Amino acid sequence: MRRFKLTLAYDGSAFMGFAKQEGHNTIEGALESALKRLNISSLITAAGRTDKGVHAICQVVAFDAPAFWSAPKLLAHLAPKLAPYIVCKSLELVDLDFHPRFCAYKRRYRYLFTQSPLSPFFTRYMAAHPHGALEKIQEALNCFVGTHDFKYFCKTGSNPAHTRRTIFKAFCYPFKVGRLDLVVVVLEANGFLRSQVRLMLKAVLKCSLGQLSLADLRAQIALKTRVCTDLAPSSGLYLSRVFYPQPLSKNGI
Repeated sequence: MRRFKLTLAYDGSAFMGFAKQEGHNTIEGALESALKRLNISSLITAAGRTDKGVHAICQVVAFDAPAFWSAPKLLAHLAPKLAPYIVCKSLELVDLDFHPRFCAYKRRYRYLFTQSPLSPFFTRYMAAHPHGALEKIQEALNCFVGTHDFKYFCKTGSNPAHTRRTIFKAFCYPFKVGRLDLVVVVLEANGFLRSQVRLMLKAVLKCSLGQLSLADLRAQIALKTRVCTDLAPSSGLYLSRVFYPQPLSKNGI
C-alpha cells in the first residue's frame, strides 16, 4: 500500500462539516464515496475537522491506496468525482507514518466579516456582523497570543485530552472587495480545539463593541470565569494553510 497526502479546497456551505455523519453530506463522506468508486477502501485522516459552513483553501487529508496507483493517475481519476464543491489542489506520495494532524506544526485560519449589508451571493462566504474599530479588534486579539489553556474556548462535550494551545499570531487588517469594506482576522496556532476559532472570534467582536471588557476576556482565558459562550458565524471562516516540515513528498503533482 501507498500513503497519499491530498490537499483540498472546498465550499463548506455545501456540507454539514468535515466529519462523517450518518444521513448527512460531509466532506469526509464525499471523499470516502469517491475513493470507493475507485475501489479504494481506506481510513481518511485530516489536519482538522471543520464545522458546518466553514470553508477550506488548504485542507490536508491522507489515505492509503494500492501500490499500482501513481499520484498523477490517481489525481486524474479522483478530482472529477469530488467536483464541484471539493477541489483537489495537489496529491503527493508520502511515508506511511505521515499523519495530517500530528505531523503539522502550525495551522492558519482567516475570518472575513463586514457590518455592511451583504449581497445574497456573498452570504455563504463572509460573515455579516457588527464590529468596533480595528484598534479595538486588535487589542482583543492580542490577549490570545501565547500559550494558554483554552478549556473555556472549546465547544462543550468535545472532551479533548489536552486543552493547552499556543497562538503564534493574531492580527486583523482592512480589505476591500469592490465597494464592500471587510475586516480580515488571521489566526495561527500549533492547533485549535473544536470550535475554538469561532468562540475566540465572537469574544473579540464583543470586545470591539464594548459588550465585553478586556478584563473579562483575560479572565476567561485564565479560566477564572466563562462569560462568552457564543460562536461567531461560520460563513466567513476559512482554513487557509496547514504547515509541515519540508520536504514531505516522495513525488506528486
